[in-house]
Amino acid sequence: MAENVFEAVKQSVSTKEAAEFYGIKVSRTGMACCPFHDDKNPSMKVDQRFHCFGCGEDGDVIDFTAKLFDLSPKEAAEKLAQDFGLIYDSQVPPRRRYVRQKTEAQKFREDRQRCYRVLSDYYHLLKKWEADNSPRTPEEEPHPRFVEAIQKKTYVEYLLDLFLYESEEEQKAWIAEHTAEITHLERRLKIMAENKPTNRERLREITDGIEQGIKELFESEKYMSYLSVMSRFHRYSVNNTMLIYMQKPDATLVAGYNKWKDQFERHVKKGEHGITIIAPTPYKKKIEEQKLDPDTKAPILDKDGKIVTEEKEIEIPMFRPVKVFDVSQTDGKPLPELASSLSGNVPNYEAFMEALRRSAPVPITFEAMAADTDGYFSADHQKIAIRQGMSEVQTVSATVHEIAHSKLHDPKKYEMLPSWKVVLESEGGTKHDFKLDFATEREAEQFASDMDWCYVDENQFEWRLAVEEDPTTEKQAIKNRHTEEVEAESISYAVCKYFGIETGENSFGYIASWSQGKELKELRASLETINKTSGTLISDIERHYKEICKERGIDPHAKAESETAPIEQPADAIKVSDRLPTGDLTYYVAECMEFPNLGEYHDNLSLEEAIRIYQEIPAERMNGIKGIGFELKDGSDYEGPFPILTGQTIDLDTIQAIDYYRDNPLVQKAVKELAAAMPEMEVLGADANQQEALFLIDDATYLHIQSCGSGWDYTLYDAASMKELDGGQLDMPEISRMKAVLQICDDNDLGRDSVKYAPLSMIETLQEAAYQQMQAEASQMAASSQLPEAQEQALDEYPMPDEQVSTPDMQEYGYFYDGMLPVTRERALELDAAGLTVYVLHEDNTESMVFDSQEIMDHGGIFGVDREEWEKSPQFHEKVMERQEHQQEREQAFLSQNRDCFAIYQVSRDDPQNVRFMNLDWLKSHNISIDRSNYDLIYTAPLRESGTVPEQLEKLYQQFNLEKPVDFHSPSMSVSDIVAIRQDGKVSCHYCDSVGFTQILGFLPENPLKNAEMMLEDDYGMIDGIINNGAKEPTVAELEQQARSGQPISLMELAAATHREEREKKKSVMEQLKGQPKTEHKKTAPKKTAPKKSAEREI
Repeated sequence: MAENVFEAVKQSVSTKEAAEFYGIKVSRTGMACCPFHDDKNPSMKVDQRFHCFGCGEDGDVIDFTAKLFDLSPKEAAEKLAQDFGLIYDSQVPPRRRYVRQKTEAQKFREDRQRCYRVLSDYYHLLKKWEADNSPRTPEEEPHPRFVEAIQKKTYVEYLLDLFLYESEEEQKAWIAEHTAEITHLERRLKIMAENKPTNRERLREITDGIEQGIKELFESEKYMSYLSVMSRFHRYSVNNTMLIYMQKPDATLVAGYNKWKDQFERHVKKGEHGITIIAPTPYKKKIEEQKLDPDTKAPILDKDGKIVTEEKEIEIPMFRPVKVFDVSQTDGKPLPELASSLSGNVPNYEAFMEALRRSAPVPITFEAMAADTDGYFSADHQKIAIRQGMSEVQTVSATVHEIAHSKLHDPKKYEMLPSWKVVLESEGGTKHDFKLDFATEREAEQFASDMDWCYVDENQFEWRLAVEEDPTTEKQAIKNRHTEEVEAESISYAVCKYFGIETGENSFGYIASWSQGKELKELRASLETINKTSGTLISDIERHYKEICKERGIDPHAKAESETAPIEQPADAIKVSDRLPTGDLTYYVAECMEFPNLGEYHDNLSLEEAIRIYQEIPAERMNGIKGIGFELKDGSDYEGPFPILTGQTIDLDTIQAIDYYRDNPLVQKAVKELAAAMPEMEVLGADANQQEALFLIDDATYLHIQSCGSGWDYTLYDAASMKELDGGQLDMPEISRMKAVLQICDDNDLGRDSVKYAPLSMIETLQEAAYQQMQAEASQMAASSQLPEAQEQALDEYPMPDEQVSTPDMQEYGYFYDGMLPVTRERALELDAAGLTVYVLHEDNTESMVFDSQEIMDHGGIFGVDREEWEKSPQFHEKVMERQEHQQEREQAFLSQNRDCFAIYQVSRDDPQNVRFMNLDWLKSHNISIDRSNYDLIYTAPLRESGTVPEQLEKLYQQFNLEKPVDFHSPSMSVSDIVAIRQDGKVSCHYCDSVGFTQILGFLPENPLKNAEMMLEDDYGMIDGIINNGAKEPTVAELEQQARSGQPISLMELAAATHREEREKKKSVMEQLKGQPKTEHKKTAPKKTAPKKSAEREI
């Protein structure tokens, strides 16, 4: 018998087939990771036999199985015969399980060895942490890992002794009590081995880098570069400013990935690396504390003499590293320039100097001084004096320098400043400010005592309140003269840099010598002072400058406020802009634009006045063609009047042809505002006939118009309900877009009293609303028809933890992290009870971990679970396996798809024909046919890439062996699997054979629509074998008849057929309201023509 079973196995099963069956991944080239040694890279060749080039193991399939399961050769042969359904000696081998049961003694020995190994690894790690992270000085804050090593090392030593010397009973009791802790520690050690730092460790590394960067910063060139960055990010902390400077010193505007996408409609370019900064993620916690009398500060007692407590919500400060991206790393909707840059000779110099006067804490005067002195601040007389006769740039720079002295270095202001604060301090060595501005240490200690607060965080670190001196409020009189000059000159440089005023760079030559010998604490304190003062001064100057420009009628913007204006202009464009003189611009209206002295003429008008007067000039007495123009008053050669609107035409071409007008922001703004205010006018210019636009007609109807090959394509929507009213084409390609708009208004009786531009972003909203309404109508028609109930057919989808809430719901709520999956309160309670980590999601795009189920009950919003943890949970696996209970529905969904897709079938679990892993030759030799009833539908999904059927099969084989989807919980694709491909409307089935795939016929039922058509064509003797579902589309009656006869139909086809017939009966809502359709212009039958990006939503 043994000889027969050996023969049967060796002839029927290769080592490669056995390895794949037992869960070992084998590449198409036959290489695999050896299971007999710690093999990281494939080193074992597997085919009929196996050979490992790493450890030298070699043999046939029986040797492989015997070594893999620690069996004798006979046991291994019998196991292979049983697993692969081989018949030997005319007998079916008995089904036996070769899993040896472990004794209690064996289980205890394994548990003890595991515990000792984990504790030993942890002990050596603690020793390493103690050595590597010990503080270098007594003042240095201890590293959290050093603290953990000091706290835990002795206890771990005791446990190791317990497993070496204590009785088995004590060891068993300890293991039973601490199994969960050992598992957690083992997982943590694994993470440590993979070098995955925690948030705390990443923060520590970042802050270490910041400190090193500060020490290296005080070199003249580096320091000026840092100040330039600080001027652009003056509202950021020193730490984050330093991080931006170290990673991307040319950054100008940073934001998170989701903020760029959602708020600014821009997306991060592919391959761009984010800038790491530190962001606060505070955690809110409710605590019980004593209720104190507001006067005596003593605890309040109730009638029974017990202390009254009250619930208070506190905020625990937490921080984490986050990624932001600079605007140069993004593409998308352009952003306008927010404010002008003051450079050269400082345009609006008088207004800017007045802004400095209002921002200064003391008066500013001008005096005659020596040439080597630009100005001074007098603490005794409380004034700033600036030397007369300097250039504008030098005057501004000196004034800001002295304002910095007056704000920071006036000793009279710091005599009574408080200098103590209360901080939150953890055992891990982290500190955060809690309460500032205490005049004495005693006051701060009294406050901390009254609070009587402590908290233990998720890392088991205890937080308490502590009192310490506040270095940021030390009296400034102790600063030496060099420090004061460095701070004042740095603030002056940063402020001028922000406003685009180029100052001299030779004033920082002594920075390196000044910083030598200073401690990090001193350097950081100066940077914080410079950062805070610069930010405050910039905000004050900016606010006052805008107020002054408004008072004096000056336009503070030096560039056009155009949607297409980039955030940063090229250097040469900035120079041209700087050469443009600032000035003023007004509008004029003339009854005769060609000869303005004939008829009415009005000048010095605002835009509103000009439009009103233009519209009031009666047509019956016009002496010419009326119009509107601008009058530029800037002292240049181009100063004076120039026409914009003549008759019904805005001549943009002529204005843009003049370089000075094209580059002048006042002119561009005037033209843009006039065109926006009078959209009924025709615009001659590059942008006059844009491909697409949206108009609001009489505040009641939206008109979406876009050009097409034969003219203009349009769709009408009701403004209130956003319902689609009508649509069609205007076959007049020779007319302009605005004339087409007016013609469409006439054809549909919409009126022309008010025609306004609407934002293009509204188009997608309108189309989405129309699409939703169309879907609702289709659902109502499907429900009202006499059809049997049927579930909506779709391919396999990712199993969400809660079907009641979706990712779009979560994003609408205000949370955007794609690694979190949303759940409702009820589901959150279930998952929390099942052991999954549940998070409370907040509307400000932050989350906090749930530690108690009561927190779930208290929260009124959405909850979340981590995507990775969900995918590893038993609940996720259950949802995946539930698909097997809906074989027929899923197969019908696959067959009825209108897109390219695939389906994977595998031999059912019971395998009644014993054909698993058998090739087609073996099936033919045993006269076994391939039967659908012996297979389970495992997985369906759309085809993501293009390619021929053989190319698609090869891609699927690689994907389902090397990169299996997370919701594919079945064995890798192998011999005996069947892949069905639906491509270009045709379905073909392919058997995974020993080499490649072989197409098979008859595995799946043919298309039911094709069967019906073949029967019809057979009756007329005209069978062509082609499914005529292209030009000839099914009617509602035909589909209903198919359903009554028991044939499956698509609800989407039914909705489309109903929609077609309804539109044929009733062409449009608008046409019904009219007596008869207009016939003056050729107009095609109404149809919906959505833009390209939304075309797939058509039914």
